[in-house]
Amino acid sequence: MSTINFAAREINCKIVYYGPGMSGKTTNLKQVFAKVPGHLRGEMVSLATEDERTLFFDFLPLDLGSVQGFKTRFHLYTVPGQVFYNASRKLILRGVDGIVFVADSAPNRLRANAESMRNLRENLLEHGIDVKEVPMILQINKRDLDGALSTEMIRAVIDPKHELQWHEAVADQGRGVFETLKTVSRLVLERLAKGQ
Repeated sequence: MSTINFAAREINCKIVYYGPGMSGKTTNLKQVFAKVPGHLRGEMVSLATEDERTLFFDFLPLDLGSVQGFKTRFHLYTVPGQVFYNASRKLILRGVDGIVFVADSAPNRLRANAESMRNLRENLLEHGIDVKEVPMILQINKRDLDGALSTEMIRAVIDPKHELQWHEAVADQGRGVFETLKTVSRLVLERLAKGQ
């Protein structure tokens, strides 16, 4: 749920990168952070315990426009990939405005992708959110791997009804990172403009 700062004339939106462990969520955020000019972004914050890590930062995009005269500021978060950190995942999803589901193209990660999507749906329901109500993009990452699963197979497991927009990516090379972010940001702004 976006928040409005009337003094700064800003609308703050929360985008969460969700997916299985090691799928590229953190890599996406690091790529965005590295490319956004310093005066348009906050500091990267890493909340790390012995076994988990959550990253977040905010930035003010250059070309995504405004909503009723308010600038938009996006706060980007990752969730811990491991399912046993589900309490942290739920907490990070609170107040979410948009989701990037980062799927891993490695053949041995298909089940992990499916379990993570199931977990996402369950956690959204616990917050009273229908998965169809929140803007979500599927990013199919690690497309450069030898033996990468086809996008059709990954989509059949993650999004069998083909309801999600999707992008291919090689996040550690920066490919597909900004296309994904621009798409989810646009969907979040469209939803805000409609007053939802």
